[in-house]
Amino acid sequence: MRRNFLLGLILTSTLGVVAALAAIDKNKLLVPEQVRVAIVRDSRELDLAIHGSYRIRDMLSGKVIGKGTYLTNSKVRLLDKGILVGLDVYPSKRLTIEPSRDASIIIDERPFRGEVTLIRTPDNRITVVNVINVEDYIKGVLYHEVSHHWPMEALKAQAVAARTYALYSINPAGKPYDVTNDIYSQVYGGRNSERYRTDLAVDYTRGLILTYNGQIIPAYFHATCGGMTEDARELWHLTDIPPLRAVPCAFCQNSPHFRWKKNFRLKEIQDALNLHGYKVGSIKDISVVDRDRSERIDHLKIAQKNGQDFIIKGKDFRDLIGPNVIMSNNYEIVMHGYYVDLIGKGWGHGVGMCQWGALGMARQQFNYKQILSYYYPQSVLMNYHELQKSEILKDSKPIHP
Repeated sequence: MRRNFLLGLILTSTLGVVAALAAIDKNKLLVPEQVRVAIVRDSRELDLAIHGSYRIRDMLSGKVIGKGTYLTNSKVRLLDKGILVGLDVYPSKRLTIEPSRDASIIIDERPFRGEVTLIRTPDNRITVVNVINVEDYIKGVLYHEVSHHWPMEALKAQAVAARTYALYSINPAGKPYDVTNDIYSQVYGGRNSERYRTDLAVDYTRGLILTYNGQIIPAYFHATCGGMTEDARELWHLTDIPPLRAVPCAFCQNSPHFRWKKNFRLKEIQDALNLHGYKVGSIKDISVVDRDRSERIDHLKIAQKNGQDFIIKGKDFRDLIGPNVIMSNNYEIVMHGYYVDLIGKGWGHGVGMCQWGALGMARQQFNYKQILSYYYPQSVLMNYHELQKSEILKDSKPIHP
């Protein structure tokens, strides 16, 4: 019965949206097929090796200023005259290493596909950007987001969500890269993170992304919603986007993160608040002021022993204590004198696709299109090669945690 209801909801959620695709102007610039990933940031030096032939190009002039057939493990450092690579100094602030088709670039013992750009930052540090085809990038991401042993339909849903977010993130203003390789974008490990089944999921869904009214959506996802996903506008005050509205989820109950409990000394919380500029004395009590529609905490009241109280956003409180310590913003508070227990549900911000929910749906024989339609209501699946660069919703927020 539940499955029939959900199928009906999924099918009706996409009606009326497809017609918007006809309005796309085919003369506009197409969405790029490459993504720029910051794989090293603000480093003093790094190790570089190239297994195969390559060229080194000065990005300011566009000229090839070096080439070789193989580079053994070498140090990369900054000198007054330029960038030192092994024994050679290149008089440039930006060098791009262009490998031949079969060559591998190895940065700090991690192999990467595509090109690599070495950037001298204004504070004389080295930032390394991997310029890579978006499909190869997703292959380096999936292993870090979900288990490669999960059902294929869950892996395909994750591949589409990750690809959508990557393309949504392209060309942030004023930055030499689009995404980072950590939880604040999507965790990316290069060639070492590729696995047979996750690679298959990328290949099976090649080019597919989620859109709304012909625009790429920020396809957020999280580990476990705990029973209901979160409205993006509740958490980040974004423009209301129907695919990022909260939906009930009965599929993640087998997640190891569905329920959790944390114990704190009140002094720990006092110290964390003071560290972030709140000027808090001894804490007497912590209580919930209000919750949003998904039952996540909107505001907390911190009562001090000196009689002064103050209100803090639940999201801000979780961020300053630690988003992997307070695993979600849906919890109960139980005071024990100088201690407090937080008893909660879920892991992550709660917006978009619940990854353990996607696993639960896949195990109930829902396919990846149905999973995506459920967690991103009113979204439309389309090939990004047909989408135009100007058609992107820009209300970006960190995807994790």
